[in-house]
Amino acid sequence: MNTPAMIIDFEATDVSKEAEATQLGYRNIRFHEDGYIVAEMMYSDIGDGIPSHTINCCPDRTISYGAMAVSHITPDDVKDYRNHKLVVPQYLPVGEAYIIGHNVDFDIQVAANAGVDVSQYKRICTQALARRLLPDLDSHSLGALTYAINPELARQHCRNAHNAGWDVTFTLWLLKHLCELGDITSMEQLYLASEEARIPTAFTFGKHQGKNIKEMACHEKDRKYLQWVIDTIKDKPYLITACSAALNIITPLKWDNASLPFLATVDNGDNYHVYYSPAAAKPYTALKKSDDRVVDDGYFDTVEDAKAWCVKHFNIGAFPHE
Repeated sequence: MNTPAMIIDFEATDVSKEAEATQLGYRNIRFHEDGYIVAEMMYSDIGDGIPSHTINCCPDRTISYGAMAVSHITPDDVKDYRNHKLVVPQYLPVGEAYIIGHNVDFDIQVAANAGVDVSQYKRICTQALARRLLPDLDSHSLGALTYAINPELARQHCRNAHNAGWDVTFTLWLLKHLCELGDITSMEQLYLASEEARIPTAFTFGKHQGKNIKEMACHEKDRKYLQWVIDTIKDKPYLITACSAALNIITPLKWDNASLPFLATVDNGDNYHVYYSPAAAKPYTALKKSDDRVVDDGYFDTVEDAKAWCVKHFNIGAFPHE
């Protein structure tokens, strides 16, 4: 039996972990045997630019003004609809399923808050995939991506953004585009690509925001911070995976002399030397050797600068810059 797959989107009371649904959008999809996405047919007289299934429901929580400003759903709009704990479980899959969404973790949390057992859901995040496959865009919001991949359809329909059914349709268009870019031809391949894309390459918060995680693993002080993240931050599993992998893959340079000349070796066959020549204009010489053959050198005023040059060259060789 094929595992079901569904694109979902919620409008909700707020953006907290306790958020409750005010509107559910969904669309069943699958991959054709020839490797392209087939979406559940929606019947309308306005063609392919139609919204997906859209179901309103009444939350127990108060709808925040911020949420009203985004979705334009007010308490009066949903007060006569069934409770979210009755509606949402009726439409979402039971058991194992591929669940696709733009920032899918939020949507699955809203589903869980409605009483859905989400433990077997295999999450696929189009936002993470878009960041990985379209890294040069200035925004990876769903609306911005819709304009990027199909400006004519976006001009016609993005005024409907933040209606859950329309957002599911926009996510479907984006998903098809991403699968073409990534040569993705099956649901499991799509899931694995999403899992890989969700592992960050750089910090997106805190004092190290913007720093490459693998590059940080090349420096002893920063390695301690990566270990602190692993030991302390429990709600970011993909960040922990990235930090753990960096610490396991990269070994920093360790100088094995307390005084000059310094020597550091790397398990790929390279080694680094720092020498002192007091008569030279720049007295510290740094050498990079490969199999005892000098492949690069530099001249510096201080031993710290010479060591920094070695570390930089080691970093460049330790991992591919992304």
